[in-house]
Amino acid sequence: MGVFQQPDRFLKMALDNPEYIWLLLILPCFVCCALVSYRTAARWLFRFAGKKKSFFAFAAALVLLSSALMALILCLAEPKLNYLKTVFNRGGIDLALGIDVSKSMLAEDEMIPLEGKKMFPIANRLNRARYCALNILSALRGERVGVFMFASKGVEVIPPTSDYGYCQYLLKHLNDATITIPGSDLSEAIMTGAALLADASVKRVKALILISDGEDISIDPATLDEAARRAAAQGIKIYTIGTGMERGVLIPIRDTEGTSIIDYYMDEDGSYLKTRLEQDTLKMIAAATGGSYFRASEEHCEDRVVEAIVKHARTVEYTKATEPAWFYLSPILLGIGLLTFCSGVIAGRW
Repeated sequence: MGVFQQPDRFLKMALDNPEYIWLLLILPCFVCCALVSYRTAARWLFRFAGKKKSFFAFAAALVLLSSALMALILCLAEPKLNYLKTVFNRGGIDLALGIDVSKSMLAEDEMIPLEGKKMFPIANRLNRARYCALNILSALRGERVGVFMFASKGVEVIPPTSDYGYCQYLLKHLNDATITIPGSDLSEAIMTGAALLADASVKRVKALILISDGEDISIDPATLDEAARRAAAQGIKIYTIGTGMERGVLIPIRDTEGTSIIDYYMDEDGSYLKTRLEQDTLKMIAAATGGSYFRASEEHCEDRVVEAIVKHARTVEYTKATEPAWFYLSPILLGIGLLTFCSGVIAGRW
């Protein structure tokens, strides 16, 4: 859920193995045995060599070795301190995930990774967008997400939820041949996503993800820019993901089984329609809200989108929470024990 940070305050201490505390009774026995050994050794040294054994060296060694023994016994008892730590709470993030379902998304100029072809055998923009959305859902860890689709209008499909399994099921089983309609209005998409996030508390991070080829039927680009800026004013950052290639391609019409192409879409004049990825439009939307633009074909694109959202959320104070945690002292005590033992051995040789 988060990473360790500076403890706010300690609450109490506890022992995992309190039965080992009884071993501290060894200490008085150890001290007595050491004193007897010192007196015997000092007496024999004076008798045969005429020298006096240093009591200071003995006392220093005794204190250090006793401390080492005590530290090791306490280490076995595994003492721990309970404290409150500050953690980053990903549950404080609300997402709206929008997928472009306009006819241009049926253009087959995208690649789908091998693992995705089992679910989406036709490599078109829409299936690449769905595969991308599934990977984004797999990368979430507690965030609430709402799903919507858009073309000339935006339609809410799933209200904000933490049930990623349901979202994934729906995205896998949509029929791409029946949901697509002509034209895509990106300003409508932004407004639909903003409406999904409208009920979120002001103390939540709000992000809107749009997966699209960037083609827009708006006559006035200022309309799109205004929609993006209104979203930014509501505290929403928009992250756009582009699908398709930047060169013009035809939009195929497949048979009912989807196995073969029977024709291509035409405009009102009888000319074949061509479509291409409009990166500049998607980059403008993201930049207007402080978000980022990504390409669906880039490696680990979905992970990078989620990382960008989480990185922003970490800078917001109300995504932080406190929770009790335990700080174990055994490693510290073990280090103290080994250090004092070595020091005691050296002091005893004076």
